[in-house]
Amino acid sequence: MHRVLLAAALIASTLTAPALAESRFRDNAVVSASVLGAREALDACGGRDVLDLIVPDGPFLEACKFHDACYRSGALDQGVCDADFLSDMREACDATYPKTPAGGKHAACEVAAYTYYRAVNSRFGSMLYPGGVTEGQFGAVTQTVSAGFGGTRHLQACAEARNASNRKLRFFMTLHDSKGAWVATAPGAASLSLQPGETKTLCAGTSLALFRNAANLGDAYALTLKVDDPATLNPFGDLVDVDRLDCTAASGKCARRSL
Repeated sequence: MHRVLLAAALIASTLTAPALAESRFRDNAVVSASVLGAREALDACGGRDVLDLIVPDGPFLEACKFHDACYRSGALDQGVCDADFLSDMREACDATYPKTPAGGKHAACEVAAYTYYRAVNSRFGSMLYPGGVTEGQFGAVTQTVSAGFGGTRHLQACAEARNASNRKLRFFMTLHDSKGAWVATAPGAASLSLQPGETKTLCAGTSLALFRNAANLGDAYALTLKVDDPATLNPFGDLVDVDRLDCTAASGKCARRSL
C-alpha cells in the first residue's frame, strides 16, 4: 500500500473496532474503470523494501492494489475507498481461509483486515488521500438555558457538524462570548471524527466553564467549527476554521458569518 504508511498506525489500529463495511461502490462499472485506469505497477500493501515486511500482502494484495488506485483516481472519497477496501479484504479472508475448517485462520485474517482498514481510515490515510480538501459546515442549532448549582443559569448550544470534504476529518466546536473570549470547546480534549458526508451534533456551554454562565456570556455568542488539518503532523493539531455562526442569546437564532 502507500509507501509512507506507518507501522505505528497498524499497531494503534487494533485498539478500536472498525465500522462495518457497506456494499461496495467499486462495483459500479464506471467507477471501477476509472479506478483500474489509475493503477500503477508498484501498488501493493507495503510497496517495496522494508515496508513490504512491515505491511505484508498476505491474501490482501488485490484489495491493496485497488485501494491504492482508488485513492489515486479520486473517483470515490476516502471513506468509500476505505469501506470498499474492508469489504474486499473480508472477501479475501472468506476465499483463502473458509470459516470451516480453518476457523482460527479465518479469525486471524479478519483481525488483520480490521488492522489494515484502521491504518488507512485514519489521519494518516487522510493525509495520503490525493486531492483531499478540508471543509466542514454547521447545520441546525438548538439552544437551551437551564438552572445549575445555586440557581445559576447556564446556556448550552448544540449544532450539527457536517464533514463537507472528501476525506475523514476530526472536528471541534468552540463557544465564544459576545466579546470574543473563549468559553468552551466541544467535545473537549478529544475530537469528533467524521467520514465524508457524515453529520453529528456537538454541544458546548457555560456549565463546565469556570466563572461563566448565561448572564455573563453577553447578549450574543459565536460558534466556530474547526478541523484538525491532516496536511501536517503537528502533535498539538493544526486547527483550521471552516464555519462560524453568530447567535443571539435571547432568541437562540444564529446567522452564518463569512470567515
